Amino acid sequence: MKQKNVTLKTVADKAGVSITTVSHVINKTRHVNQDTKETVLKTLEELNYIGFKSRKANKIEYVGVIIADIREDYYVSITKAIETFASDMGISILICDSEDDPAKEKRNINMLLDRNVSGLIIAPIESENMPKGLTRSNIPVVLIDRQYENHDFLFVGINNLYSCYLGAKYLHEKGAERIGFIGYSESVYTIKQRVLGYKTYQQEMENGRNPAVLSLSYHKENSYPLIKNFIEQENIDGIICATSAVCYELVSVINDLPEEQKKKLKVITYDDNKWFDYLNFPVSVVSQPTAEIGNAAIENLISLIEHKGPIENVKRELLYDTSIIDRL
Repeated sequence: MKQKNVTLKTVADKAGVSITTVSHVINKTRHVNQDTKETVLKTLEELNYIGFKSRKANKIEYVGVIIADIREDYYVSITKAIETFASDMGISILICDSEDDPAKEKRNINMLLDRNVSGLIIAPIESENMPKGLTRSNIPVVLIDRQYENHDFLFVGINNLYSCYLGAKYLHEKGAERIGFIGYSESVYTIKQRVLGYKTYQQEMENGRNPAVLSLSYHKENSYPLIKNFIEQENIDGIICATSAVCYELVSVINDLPEEQKKKLKVITYDDNKWFDYLNFPVSVVSQPTAEIGNAAIENLISLIEHKGPIENVKRELLYDTSIIDRL
């Protein structure tokens, strides 16, 4: 039976919060602690507050997606899969690009929390430093591509260590004797794991030579001479590129190599790109199932949001197999 003269103050008094907090919960104008939010929502339903739309009718309105670098085709593909799945479920997504900048990532997280999104999908920047906004919030979170060293979230992606191990093995089987790895900072989870995979295979190779790893600046300053010197000084004849963006930086160096050296050099990179078709040398690819990763991320996030009570026995990692596109 509907109560008469139920006001925001009535709801606030019964819930034990301020009128402002009740307003923010109803209008989704500011982030509210999850426990407080649920108390207010329960009170609104109990009092049948006329200004409150049914919680069930709009259970999940928005989810946030924070991408490390939207310029990467890999992230474009995953984001498209997430958006398509969410749209089919009647859910809108708010997309943020952190541009591999930890400070911007923090701002993005805080902004989305303030927007009162129902959950977050994040490709983190640094593996060792988890933003405090996530630790203080009870909001459901799913990590993609990268993860933090210590966390209680679900991660959806690939086994980066093993996939790079297989990439190094592939180059060796194709005849490469001195394999090098080119990537970015190892503070990024995926890079760190891929370097470990490369080094693991390198240590198993019969020649037992020391690993050759080149770390480039994310902003690609003076990458040409660094890559050129790396190839020459280490006598490299096989290269693993940590990302397709790294491979792009490698292209201009390879184009300037003597023809005989260019033919001998074997390259494999993560993630296929259309522009590979226009190269005058072959590039093999460690291919990731981006559609499956994106679909799994949003599907699992929705399940976490809709879950009633404490979340138990949630797998910390959901890993998909990679495949090698052989062009050598």
